[in-house]
Amino acid sequence: MVPNFSVPLNGLQQATMDLDKIAQRIASPKQGARSSNEENAGAASVTDPARDMVLMAQVENTAEANLRVLSTHDELAKNMLDVIG
Repeated sequence: MVPNFSVPLNGLQQATMDLDKIAQRIASPKQGARSSNEENAGAASVTDPARDMVLMAQVENTAEANLRVLSTHDELAKNMLDVIG
Protein backbone atom coordinates (compact mmCIF):
# COMPACT_ATOMS: atom_id res chain seq x y z
CA MET A 1 0.00 0.00 0.00
CA VAL A 2 1.48 3.29 -1.13
CA PRO A 3 0.50 6.34 0.96
CA ASN A 4 -1.71 8.85 -0.85
CA PHE A 5 0.00 12.21 -0.39
CA SER A 6 -2.57 14.06 -2.49
CA VAL A 7 -5.21 14.16 0.26
CA PRO A 8 -3.20 16.10 2.88
CA LEU A 9 -1.59 18.24 0.16
CA ASN A 10 -5.03 19.20 -1.17
CA GLY A 11 -6.10 20.02 2.39
CA LEU A 12 -3.08 22.28 2.84
CA GLN A 13 -3.79 23.97 -0.47
CA GLN A 14 -7.41 24.61 0.55
CA ALA A 15 -6.30 25.98 3.93
CA THR A 16 -3.90 28.33 2.16
CA MET A 17 -6.64 29.56 -0.18
CA ASP A 18 -9.03 30.07 2.76
CA LEU A 19 -6.40 32.04 4.67
CA ASP A 20 -5.76 34.15 1.57
CA LYS A 21 -9.50 34.96 1.32
CA ILE A 22 -9.58 36.02 4.97
CA ALA A 23 -6.43 38.14 4.55
CA GLN A 24 -7.86 39.85 1.45
CA ARG A 25 -11.10 40.61 3.26
CA ILE A 26 -9.22 42.07 6.24
CA ALA A 27 -6.92 44.12 3.99
CA SER A 28 -9.73 45.59 1.90
CA PRO A 29 -13.12 45.22 3.58
CA LYS A 30 -16.10 45.40 1.25
CA GLN A 31 -19.38 47.11 1.95
CA GLY A 32 -22.61 45.58 0.75
CA ALA A 33 -24.53 42.32 0.60
CA ARG A 34 -23.07 38.86 0.71
CA SER A 35 -22.56 37.12 -2.63
CA SER A 36 -24.45 33.87 -3.02
CA ASN A 37 -21.39 31.96 -4.29
CA GLU A 38 -18.96 32.90 -1.53
CA GLU A 39 -17.88 29.98 0.63
CA ASN A 40 -16.83 29.48 4.26
CA ALA A 41 -13.71 31.65 4.52
CA GLY A 42 -15.01 34.30 2.13
CA ALA A 43 -18.60 34.41 3.34
CA ALA A 44 -18.67 37.71 5.23
CA SER A 45 -18.78 40.82 3.06
CA VAL A 46 -18.14 43.32 5.84
CA THR A 47 -15.06 42.76 7.95
CA ASP A 48 -15.94 41.15 11.27
CA PRO A 49 -12.75 40.77 13.34
CA ALA A 50 -14.25 38.16 15.68
CA ARG A 51 -15.45 36.00 12.78
CA ASP A 52 -12.13 36.39 10.98
CA MET A 53 -10.21 35.28 14.09
CA VAL A 54 -12.42 32.19 14.43
CA LEU A 55 -11.99 31.37 10.74
CA MET A 56 -8.22 31.82 10.98
CA ALA A 57 -8.12 29.45 13.96
CA GLN A 58 -10.14 26.89 11.99
CA VAL A 59 -7.79 27.23 9.03
CA GLU A 60 -4.79 26.82 11.33
CA ASN A 61 -6.28 23.65 12.84
CA THR A 62 -7.03 22.28 9.38
CA ALA A 63 -3.49 22.98 8.19
CA GLU A 64 -1.96 21.37 11.30
CA ALA A 65 -4.12 18.26 10.89
CA ASN A 66 -3.11 17.92 7.26
CA LEU A 67 0.56 18.37 8.16
CA ARG A 68 0.22 15.57 10.72
CA VAL A 69 -1.37 13.30 8.11
CA LEU A 70 1.41 14.16 5.67
CA SER A 71 4.04 13.42 8.32
CA THR A 72 2.39 10.08 9.12
CA HIS A 73 2.27 9.21 5.42
CA ASP A 74 5.97 10.06 5.16
CA GLU A 75 6.83 7.82 8.11
CA LEU A 76 4.75 5.02 6.64
CA ALA A 77 6.56 5.31 3.31
CA LYS A 78 9.95 5.23 5.05
CA ASN A 79 8.94 2.17 7.06
CA MET A 80 7.75 0.41 3.91
CA LEU A 81 11.09 1.11 2.22
CA ASP A 82 12.94 -0.24 5.26
CA VAL A 83 10.90 -3.45 5.15
CA ILE A 84 11.36 -3.89 1.40
CA GLY A 85 15.01 -3.31 1.21
